[in-house]
Amino acid sequence: MIIDISSLIPGVSFILYIYFTIFGVYQHKEHKIQWPFILYMFTMAVWSFGSFMMHANTSLATPLFWNRFMLCGMLVVPMTILHTMLDLFEQKKKSYKILLYSGYAIYAFLLYLNFSGHIVADAWFEGSNFFYDLARGAILAYSLNYLFLIFSIIIVSVELRRTEDIFIRKKLRLPLYGACIMLVGVALNIYEPIGKYPVDLFSAAINAIILFYAIYRFKLIHYSAMVLRTILYIVQVILSAFVFYGITWLFALSTKNFRFELAFLPSLILGVAALVIFQPLRKGAMSIIEKIYFGKRFKYNQNLRNFSESLTSIVDLNTLGDLIIEKLTETFSLTWACMFVLDFSSRNYKVISAQGFDDLKTDLDKIILNRSSPVILQMTKNSGIQLKQSLQIPSDMTLVLGEGSQSREIYAIIPLVFKERLNGCILIGNSSEKDFLNPFEIDSLSLLADQTSISLENAISFERLKRQQKKLQSMNSELTISRNKLEAFFDGITTPISIQDINYNIVMANYAATKYFNAGYQDLIGSKCYKVFFGNQKPCDSCMAQDSLHTQLPFNSQMNHSLSNLTFQIHYYPISVPIGSDRIFLEFFQDISEQKRLQEELIQSEKLAGIGTLASGIAHEINNPLCGILGTAELMLDSLNGNERMKEYAEDIIKYSRNASEVIKDLNNYSRKERGTLSSVNCVEVLDISIKLAQRGMKFDNISIDRNYEDVPLLECSANELQQVFLNLIINAVQSMEQGGHLYLQCYPQNGNIYIAVQDTGKGITPDHLENIFTPFFTTKEPGKGTGLGLSTAHRIIYNMGGRIYVKSAPGEGTLFEIYLPYAEEEKWKIRFTTTRRIQEKEDVFFLQRKILIGEKGYLEESIRRREDESAKHFLAYKGLQPVGTVTCVTPEMTGKLPIEKHFRLNSYFKGKRCVEIDRLAVLKEERGSIVPLGLMTLGYLFAKTQQAERIFLDVFSDERRHIQMYRKLGFKPIGEYSSPLPVTVMMLDYITDYERTEGRMEHFVKPFMSRLLKRIDMDQQDRNSFLEAIRNVVASPV
Repeated sequence: MIIDISSLIPGVSFILYIYFTIFGVYQHKEHKIQWPFILYMFTMAVWSFGSFMMHANTSLATPLFWNRFMLCGMLVVPMTILHTMLDLFEQKKKSYKILLYSGYAIYAFLLYLNFSGHIVADAWFEGSNFFYDLARGAILAYSLNYLFLIFSIIIVSVELRRTEDIFIRKKLRLPLYGACIMLVGVALNIYEPIGKYPVDLFSAAINAIILFYAIYRFKLIHYSAMVLRTILYIVQVILSAFVFYGITWLFALSTKNFRFELAFLPSLILGVAALVIFQPLRKGAMSIIEKIYFGKRFKYNQNLRNFSESLTSIVDLNTLGDLIIEKLTETFSLTWACMFVLDFSSRNYKVISAQGFDDLKTDLDKIILNRSSPVILQMTKNSGIQLKQSLQIPSDMTLVLGEGSQSREIYAIIPLVFKERLNGCILIGNSSEKDFLNPFEIDSLSLLADQTSISLENAISFERLKRQQKKLQSMNSELTISRNKLEAFFDGITTPISIQDINYNIVMANYAATKYFNAGYQDLIGSKCYKVFFGNQKPCDSCMAQDSLHTQLPFNSQMNHSLSNLTFQIHYYPISVPIGSDRIFLEFFQDISEQKRLQEELIQSEKLAGIGTLASGIAHEINNPLCGILGTAELMLDSLNGNERMKEYAEDIIKYSRNASEVIKDLNNYSRKERGTLSSVNCVEVLDISIKLAQRGMKFDNISIDRNYEDVPLLECSANELQQVFLNLIINAVQSMEQGGHLYLQCYPQNGNIYIAVQDTGKGITPDHLENIFTPFFTTKEPGKGTGLGLSTAHRIIYNMGGRIYVKSAPGEGTLFEIYLPYAEEEKWKIRFTTTRRIQEKEDVFFLQRKILIGEKGYLEESIRRREDESAKHFLAYKGLQPVGTVTCVTPEMTGKLPIEKHFRLNSYFKGKRCVEIDRLAVLKEERGSIVPLGLMTLGYLFAKTQQAERIFLDVFSDERRHIQMYRKLGFKPIGEYSSPLPVTVMMLDYITDYERTEGRMEHFVKPFMSRLLKRIDMDQQDRNSFLEAIRNVVASPV
């Protein structure tokens, strides 16, 4: 093995490069390390290691092998340099990426040339001299490598000129210089007389030194202090080795028989020895001298010096003062010591820490040094440490303690000065062990004073920052509350509102705007209002926004939204802004669709009333001559006994006249105005009359009618309104069967209700239309064939009767309308509680959630019918047949975790206990003062009991004070809040309610309420039995 300058340079370089590589990979998880830089270091390590093994002529492989190994690293260096520079520049241009990938592709080609022997044909040693032969492809390989490196330097230079960031220019200028030096080294390597030496690697080592300095100077790469310290030690070893090598070289000049080339390895060993041995020896010698001089106080003074160096990290004033006074008293065995700090509010100096004042009759807070006190004046004359032993402090100077006659003799004054500002001072008394301080102790005090001054300035600044931060936090809290109030008010308005600039760009929009116009908040902001709201490509013709901005007065206009078929009254309000700012205005959308619908319905009703009056008058006018015709025909019939043919004609006249009279009578009854009059009605008779009226006014070609009637109880209602419902359903059924079909009519009693069904075999209703058939003015018929009010009116009439109307339909399969009417008056408004057993009951749950949670509370549509709702337990409250309230209960076994955990952390409350969440209590406004809310909550609580729950959680809107008060009475305790989107209070109940814990409440409220609730529970036998068992356990529970 040959160890000389040619092998040592790459060997030392390899240590540096591989060290950076290993620690870069190791620290990648802790710090953000650039992978291109690690790749750069690795390729340089491969290059230097190959060069070392080649020039050392080891027996592990031939010089040719290590030459090709070296080229594997050297040939890719230009690519990794460019990659690293682009990464440091944070450049992501596509053109640069293409260039970089092209460079790696060139490298793959160069690898082929290298391993096929087209770059270096042979490499060998003659004695200790290294030789090599270049092959034909060497010029091509080096040219490509050289040109890519030149091109990389040009790119980095251009980017340096382009960037306006001065710091980037400074930090990347040094790596650029290093790359240029390496460029020269690579060029010289082609020249064989010079190339046999590691000139290329020597230039790369210079590049590495420049690069490492840039990393240290400008923090290009984040390495830990340990890594940089280790590199510093390696550099110190190298420098020491070169010093010893230089001494050996000078010695060799005078001794010709000594070969100094062989002295590099001993010089390197001596460099390591100097670092390892001499540094500890120096510290040890200093410690021995100080210990001899100080004696037994050496340890205390050493600790004081170390303590002084650690003070800069303390930023709390009281902590700083306590630590300093305690350390001084301990180190010098002081009888007393205290620390004063400038109070910027009073401009006096107050005590923040003191020791040795146990006999003081006054409070330390009252010991104050004003700016004219002798102690302060003494420090303004001399800013250094002042000692009584040096006659720097007058003999009569004492520290007066408060307003009394007590005082203390001052032994030393330590000013705490920062940038010529006296921030405070330390006053100490005499020592209990000796009367003077030696120079080492004074030096320790000076060091302590310097460090304390810096720490005190930091602490004072920190205290100012804390006060300022507290003030800013208070202001920020107030601003946040005001902003949240404004946002809650803004989003809480249920009609769309937007704020726009003069160019119609939306600056802000509330939640209702996103729902009305079916657009996300981010889609609205920055968009043109006329485009996202109304689908126009230019401002709306009736827009008054510019008029409002110009006159600074409010305006309004009316517009129709074609997509949603809604009508808006739009109000424009100008907003005052500072001079020079862009003008903005508020656009308030008032949905007047319902108002317009009611107006049109009123007009339609008046038209129908007019038609009814006209029909009544026409019926009267027709009825008079018809009575004459009928009477004359009957008289003629008596006189035509012998003329059979004329008698047959007279009988036909009588028959047709009576039919016409019956039609006029039915028409007259239908057109009466006293439709609201209640009477005992037979639904079968009304259904038959309705089919007769329809047959007289419509063509029933190829339509057969199947009737399935049973005796039904009389119904207390308006016969005309019920007939209007039946007639409307029959007309719709006939109109849907243009090619003929079957009409099925059913009427029979069922579970306390009268069941009526009207079914056809017509074309059916599509699913998207099915959701809107009860919406006023919604129709799929051609103009003139329907108003869209028939089914909405029928739905309203059935609802007012306390009944339900359902529809089932599919395209091509016909339509079925089912009506349930309670015939007992007490059943119409009876409240009952049940679980969801049928599909329709689950639909009622989601109907109530949409109506209340979306309509009133601003929930998102996608939050209704969640995945967890499919497996949850739902309870419903019905008033008659109408759903009026619902609540949902969820266990972790049903959904994996409770829904409330999406918004609020409950882990600390579980504690291994079985838990249930009572979720989404939704009750119609008119029933919130009835038994419904408490009944649903009780069912939720009983369900939790059936699941052996030990803790019950629920969330309630914070503005629902009545519900919160009810839950508090039950024993629920608030445990936190969240917003989604309105403020929500989270509450928890531990095991049993407060009602169960109080004997009086159990007897006078719980038991009577449970007995009333039990009568209203309508569940299947299994659920009923489990709830009965839970009720028995509650009632029988010991108080």
